[in-house]
Amino acid sequence: MNHSIPGPMVFAPILLSLLCLFGCAAAADAGEAGGVGAAELTGDWLVEEIDGKPLLSEAEVTLTFGPEGAFSGDSGVNRLRSSYRLEGGLLQLSEIMATRMAGPPELMEQESRLMAALRQARAAQVNGDGLRLLDAAGGVRVVARASSESR
Repeated sequence: MNHSIPGPMVFAPILLSLLCLFGCAAAADAGEAGGVGAAELTGDWLVEEIDGKPLLSEAEVTLTFGPEGAFSGDSGVNRLRSSYRLEGGLLQLSEIMATRMAGPPELMEQESRLMAALRQARAAQVNGDGLRLLDAAGGVRVVARASSESR
């Protein structure tokens, strides 16, 4: 009796199918995690945390999502400008442009963390007057609250 183990070519289509299935499920989860429409996202937001760390008290960091896909903000040192797309709960910011002013080292470090978090943001959640920007794995990168002027 000859029992041979199937070669890698037999397992390749199965593995590829499983990877596609899990990839689609992850994309669906990210969309459900965001689940926010442009109307909820539109407005001015005051950042409270970046990667779980509260902001330094000497800086007010703001994000503004406009109704036509315009994004702007203030890192506490520099002004930010970009555009964004929100489709099916998935958020995509284009390359973020910033002014090039220098500030105290601790504010510059905070700005670097903000820029990295914004580059990795893939979903947005809005709950009442709170905003959370999530990365592709569902990790919370930015926590903000609605500015009183925009709500």
